[in-house]
Amino acid sequence: MAKAIGIGGVFIHLNGDQKDLFDWYEIHLGLEFSAYGTGFIEGEQLMVLTLKRDHNPNNPYLNLRVDDIDTIITNLKQEKVEILSDVTSYDYGKFATFKDPFGNPIELWEPSVTEYKEMVEKEIKDYKLHQKNSLK
Repeated sequence: MAKAIGIGGVFIHLNGDQKDLFDWYEIHLGLEFSAYGTGFIEGEQLMVLTLKRDHNPNNPYLNLRVDDIDTIITNLKQEKVEILSDVTSYDYGKFATFKDPFGNPIELWEPSVTEYKEMVEKEIKDYKLHQKNSLK
């Protein structure tokens, strides 16, 4: 049976300027950021913390890692669950979004672990280089 295998991220809105937020969390908690936020990579477990997203700040949402997104979406469609976005593939994995029976948007993510890890590491490196160059 296809199932959720972990949390991919919890997306909430935090007040404050993005640069100030990133700087504070880097200084005080040692988080390394890219333009998108930060990722925690521990073996096969990936967690994403995004401090600002283009979604309704009053409606946080959950991103669940899954092992077979296509089967899950097919099963949800058969159960007449409202699908907000069908399966879309990127280099770092597949995504889809549905609405649970209570109206909450839930995003599913079937990650491509190696590609995602490489992408996050490159984004952090690029972001640090950009920040360093913008200070000159």
